[in-house]
Amino acid sequence: MNLGYRKQQLVVFEELLKSPQAIEKYARTHGVRADQPEKAWQHFFKRNDWIFGYGLDYRFLGILQDEAEVGVPDLNGANSPTVDFLAGTKHFTMLIELKLPDTSLFSARRNRSSTWKLSTDLYDAVSQILEQKASWQIRSATSSITRDGEQVAQLTADPKALLVIGQDDAFEATNHRDRQLKLRTFELFRRDTRNIEIVTYSELFERASFIVAKAGQQEHG
Repeated sequence: MNLGYRKQQLVVFEELLKSPQAIEKYARTHGVRADQPEKAWQHFFKRNDWIFGYGLDYRFLGILQDEAEVGVPDLNGANSPTVDFLAGTKHFTMLIELKLPDTSLFSARRNRSSTWKLSTDLYDAVSQILEQKASWQIRSATSSITRDGEQVAQLTADPKALLVIGQDDAFEATNHRDRQLKLRTFELFRRDTRNIEIVTYSELFERASFIVAKAGQQEHG
């Protein structure tokens, strides 16, 4: 992909993170519902799946379908679990769920056991993606045809999931001790969440910046 395009999109990414007005402008420009910011983010990442880049296990991700129904609807034909992106590495499928950058990661108080209380929003997001994983594991065994009628070539085996949620400003505190406590609590939580990679939008932006910088070095190397 053209390096200049990636640099341009990195600027857009940063603007979207910093300004609600930028989200509204982006939505209007691209014909996305302005009253649902998550739709703007979904549209942006669909156009820029390179931002997901290489995961921590160094497997490249590509988007197979957005707003993918990964479960079976109930008897009324509704309530099928839907994930923002069904993605794929070379051999296996993966789920990507987006929450908003301003989603809270913490409650307003500490726990007694030298940890900070995690937010209900974070727990709910993890519960949601666990259900998506379980549903997709079942559905993929019998049906894995995309919206365009193509067969998903990748296999599904205890699918990995990527949850993008919140920003690093969630770690801000009135003193150094509380900031360290928040960081430690969040890191312990996500390291112990099996097969779900939880990243903040800030970390995703840093990853995208690294991809662009590395590509620039290779181009001029």
